[in-house]
Amino acid sequence: MKNTYELKLFLLCFMLVLGTGMELCAQDPSQNRQEIRFGIGVSGPVGRSVGGDASEIFSLTYAHYGINGIGYRFGAELMPNNMDFATSFGFPVAFSLRTRDRSFSESVITGVESAAAGAVRDGIYGYEPSAGSILGDFLLGLLNRAEFFAGLTPGYIAGPSTSVIEESYSGPMTTLKTMTLENRFSITADAGFSMSFRIWRFNLGVVPSIHYFLTRNYVCVTSTGSTDSEEDRMVSKTPVRFQFSVMGALGFSF
Repeated sequence: MKNTYELKLFLLCFMLVLGTGMELCAQDPSQNRQEIRFGIGVSGPVGRSVGGDASEIFSLTYAHYGINGIGYRFGAELMPNNMDFATSFGFPVAFSLRTRDRSFSESVITGVESAAAGAVRDGIYGYEPSAGSILGDFLLGLLNRAEFFAGLTPGYIAGPSTSVIEESYSGPMTTLKTMTLENRFSITADAGFSMSFRIWRFNLGVVPSIHYFLTRNYVCVTSTGSTDSEEDRMVSKTPVRFQFSVMGALGFSF
């Protein structure tokens, strides 16, 4: 019990000292209206009726903001194994709105206040504050900016036009599921947000987003029937309309 109490006291004191000391290297975030951001993550189709696993996604974007936080972001992205067989190139263009960008020292102070408020709240309800909850409240307080964006991503899809996803047998009946590429030029409508915290001019965050295909590109084709007759097979086609992606991002503001 004594060691646990000392650990909690150490965490609170460390956060307080850190928050006070960071005032010495505070930046004026209102002057940093441009950002270059690199992101890496995964992207995959939404829905069980379509096949295809998640693919890696890489992005590099540039953003510029006005005084009111309204701005734009554009760049390039690459999915080297989209839907398990295609290489997808995209060039996103989006309008964005970001909240006021606090300095790192302000975020640390907010984190200390959040940790202290959480400890007091737990005490009021009769719970003993844990080191994990104190640290969690502090880390949440470090998030110093949110950005919301919406736009379009024109692109091009390279690679083969068909890939076998699944093939199963049940007596004389077979089911073959393939992913077919009907159009190599694509356009998606995108929407998402990012949450980040700032250390000097560097922003570290997470970027989840949803993408809707305005063009008909990936189509999941399911063929069921007897192996003895190709003409009597039942064929159904389900286009992939949505993809979801989540990326970790590192940005530099200037």
